[in-house]
Amino acid sequence: MQEVTKKVIEKLIEEKEGPYISVYMPTVAAASIEVKKMPIQLKNLLNLVKKELQEKQKMNARDIEKLLEPANNLLGDRVFWQNQKKGLVIFISPGYFQYFRVNTTFPEKSSVSSYFNIIPLVSDIMFDDNFYILALSRNENRVFLANSDGITQLDIEGIPKNLQEISQYTVSEKSLSSHSSGKKGAGAIFHGVGEIDADKREELLQYFRQIDQGLNKYLDKKEKSPLIIMSVKDLVPIYFEVNSYPYLLKETMEGNPDECSADLIHKNALPIASDYFHSQLDNISSVYHDLKGTGKTSNQLEDVVSAAYFSRVEQLFIKSNTAQSGYFEPEENKVYLTEEGWKLCDLYNLAAIKTISNGGQVFVLDEEKMPDGENIIAFYRY
Repeated sequence: MQEVTKKVIEKLIEEKEGPYISVYMPTVAAASIEVKKMPIQLKNLLNLVKKELQEKQKMNARDIEKLLEPANNLLGDRVFWQNQKKGLVIFISPGYFQYFRVNTTFPEKSSVSSYFNIIPLVSDIMFDDNFYILALSRNENRVFLANSDGITQLDIEGIPKNLQEISQYTVSEKSLSSHSSGKKGAGAIFHGVGEIDADKREELLQYFRQIDQGLNKYLDKKEKSPLIIMSVKDLVPIYFEVNSYPYLLKETMEGNPDECSADLIHKNALPIASDYFHSQLDNISSVYHDLKGTGKTSNQLEDVVSAAYFSRVEQLFIKSNTAQSGYFEPEENKVYLTEEGWKLCDLYNLAAIKTISNGGQVFVLDEEKMPDGENIIAFYRY
């Protein structure tokens, strides 16, 4: 079963042909009586969709039946209903049907719009906890994708596996032995303690540049996922010199990753990642008040919708359970607040969609977390 991710949200945004049907409903794991109730809930929601397609979209019965057929097929699928989580989300448009079982409880809601309704998913998806870990050493490099649930090692083309791959020198076993004891070894360090001589430092810079280049080709900067380093103390500042990935965290894990399993690295990285994700929202109120009146922020829905459409919104904050029907005419750069017309959509959802599609971040917050109790706040790029 496909999970809801940022890439899934982006695919939903990219769907080109409407009308766009979104259905949200609460579900439960298979208790026998609920298995009978849940299909009835879905049938009632689909009937609401059918009515709206008839009355507002002016679709004929045959086209409606064809459009809703995949969802209607779920009604009698007992196995499907026996394998639920806390919530069910269904998206339908001409030629597109997808459903997701999720661990979030939603109130019942169906909508027919000029866009899929993504806002209920944003809290979990746009503020998810995906992050990367670079386990950096001379002997072996490992890159991991991680979140609170687990860790996966990645195979990234272009990243050297170790220093030896790019080394200009061949160090024999005998040479290593002589450096480890006696006067000949006084100036060279091989175990991450003390100073690094000039030749070795230049070698490390070359090594780290290749790692940085490989990471930057692989990592999607639009996702803005943080990168955490684990390494011995003397290597970290050298890597920071060459790093060009904008979301490398200053806080690192000090230690030799060669001696650590992926699970142990994951365990040590989680507190750092958690602190980072929570810090993203810590200063919203103070930043908002500092920028208020400067033209760098807005709490006016019409202004925010326009700015989001034209790629100006860097961060968007929306109060949960807030909606406003209307539509936006880009040629006029004008928002219409109305309940009538085939172009209708939820304008808060539209602002979220355009912000995400243009590389911005969207957060849906409870009322008590929104500065001054605002319904919407946007921070502009310019």
